[in-house]
Amino acid sequence: MTVLDSNFTQMTEKNDKSSPLFICGRIGEGFWNPGHTLPVKGCLIMLCKQGRSSLTINSRKFLMTAGCMGFITFDMVTVPAEVSDDFEAEFMEAGFEVTQDLFFLVTSGRFWDFIYRHPVFRLPDELYGAAETWFSLVGWMSENCTGAVRNRLLRNEAENLILAMSEQAELRLGLLGENTTKNRAWTITNDFVGLLGRHYARHHDVAFYAGCMNITPNYLNIITKRNMGTTAKEQINIQIVRVASMLLDTTDLSVKQIAERLHYDDPSYMCRIFRKHTGMSPIEYRNKLRLERKVYND
Repeated sequence: MTVLDSNFTQMTEKNDKSSPLFICGRIGEGFWNPGHTLPVKGCLIMLCKQGRSSLTINSRKFLMTAGCMGFITFDMVTVPAEVSDDFEAEFMEAGFEVTQDLFFLVTSGRFWDFIYRHPVFRLPDELYGAAETWFSLVGWMSENCTGAVRNRLLRNEAENLILAMSEQAELRLGLLGENTTKNRAWTITNDFVGLLGRHYARHHDVAFYAGCMNITPNYLNIITKRNMGTTAKEQINIQIVRVASMLLDTTDLSVKQIAERLHYDDPSYMCRIFRKHTGMSPIEYRNKLRLERKVYND
């Protein structure tokens, strides 16, 4: 399987419509730029073969080592912190439209909730072997098939993997590290995090998430304040700022286009939220990142 270099970053930084439906390859030494946001356009599926990498995903730290699998979606702000010299992982990245299809393919809220809470997780031995076989298969298809046939085959395999993982999560809840004995407050908190990861772009109001869990907005705010240090409304805004920051960093979308993607009718309202959390406007933030990148490259 091909080891991709900086060309991968250049390809994924293009507009969504010009990006390929699937990119497959191997992540090796020098592949990631520690400290910079990963430009994930859709869903990045990884299987670590050796070495270790620490990742900050939506402000939470995860360690990926041999035997771990990762599901990184476009709405997760992911920054590699440290990568060992011997780190190696197989990967497939599905484009934005394909990823949206995958979201609707799997109707299990529990599966996607798990992915958003645990984007990096360790596979049991028997599932690791199956994952190795899957990556070998998609690697062969990626290199030996072309055009519409390649896209169709890889789409089928992406769907097969997601369906299989969803079934395993449902059948063996706890297998991937899920604790089913958490108290009520933490259950509500985890449910909220999962719902927020799936619906933040369209639903910015606490009432929607509280309604999904049959509790009052005030109670949800109290629970999240106790367990997360901030209210549910603040968590919604933090998620919006995370995604807006990622889009400012990895795309050329205008502030208006980003606001539209996040379903804000008034871009200035989104800008006020952004400034409150970052201390600068979206344009100032983008210019700061570009200057830092220029200094780094020089």
